[in-house]
Amino acid sequence: MRLSIKGEITAEHLAEAFATALKKLESIAPGSKFYGANLYLTPYDADGQAFDIGDDRGNSLIMNIPAPPGTIVKPALSAEAEQRRQVARDEERQREAEDAELHRKHRSELDRRHEILAAKNAEAQASYDTLNLLTSQLLTVEPERFIDGLNEAIRSTWSSLEPKEPHGPKKGEPKPVPVFSILDGKLLLSTTAWRQPKLVLNPVGTLKQALIAPVWTYGAWLVATAGFLKVMERLNGSLPEEILRDHLPGVKPAE
Repeated sequence: MRLSIKGEITAEHLAEAFATALKKLESIAPGSKFYGANLYLTPYDADGQAFDIGDDRGNSLIMNIPAPPGTIVKPALSAEAEQRRQVARDEERQREAEDAELHRKHRSELDRRHEILAAKNAEAQASYDTLNLLTSQLLTVEPERFIDGLNEAIRSTWSSLEPKEPHGPKKGEPKPVPVFSILDGKLLLSTTAWRQPKLVLNPVGTLKQALIAPVWTYGAWLVATAGFLKVMERLNGSLPEEILRDHLPGVKPAE
């Protein structure tokens, strides 16, 4: 209990405040008693100015009032109270142990997910790097056949699926046919919807987290992407193992 006393602290005023506190304690916990107290007194000088009383070291003065010899300064816990306290301590330790175990499992799961994601990212990076390297090699040794094969895969897909614009003012109109070309030994992709061709490091897609993300996600382009891989496999004789993983764009049903 915290007891706040207003006004001048006199013996009578202090006794009255203590009596009030005793009544409150009795109403809450009959038979209980106060043992020990911290009383903070603020002195004021004759001019009404608050000041602090210091000890010989300049610190705020602390006075300890001892009890007469033989006085009980704090009653001993009953056996029942000690048992309740021990039960409470055991329960607290149990809760702390359970919380620590939950935290350990959570941390372990986060570490496991991080390791899995790091491994997938590393595999995706290897797949992407290999795609870029193979593209560069084919542009060097088989540039015409490579470009013709990529564009034929697009034309064949557009001819069979006839993709349409799904939204906007051109909704329902045929999607423009993308075209691959070469400029200074680099692979370019263009469409009438773009003002300028885009430089691409490979025809399949770009690295995005643990996946190879295609330029577009609509079905016709994804089917054409599968055709690009077949062209690369045919010209190279096979596809490197690093490419043949689950990071490549998936083929969705055609619109």
